[in-house]
Amino acid sequence: MPFRDSLQPDTRYLTDGSLFHGYFYQYGDIWLAITFWCTVVTTISYLISGFVASFVLKKSKFSPFIPIFTAMYGMAIGICYGGISALILSAIYVSGSFLLSWYQGIICGVGLAIVHLLFAFTQGKLQV
Repeated sequence: MPFRDSLQPDTRYLTDGSLFHGYFYQYGDIWLAITFWCTVVTTISYLISGFVASFVLKKSKFSPFIPIFTAMYGMAIGICYGGISALILSAIYVSGSFLLSWYQGIICGVGLAIVHLLFAFTQGKLQV
């Protein structure tokens, strides 16, 4: 077996990865899986915080629109933050010839979203 072929995993027996089954071994697939789950979790958490803010500010005339704007903001953060972090993680996986299973993509995306939310809610307390 040539050296070049030994660096590529044998993926003939693996199911092509989707968001709910299989393995990811290409750069774009790994990036998409991690970015997708980070965006979903971040959007849902910002939507929930928008509903809480809308309930607290229920006398405002803009109150019904707060969840929409916070969800859009959360989606933008999830795409940007998740996309940049997924670039780094997918480069590590591809250069190491690792396979990313579907549940590892979910764990990475949810973990990145939790780290972002922890930093977002503790930013005022951790300022230097």
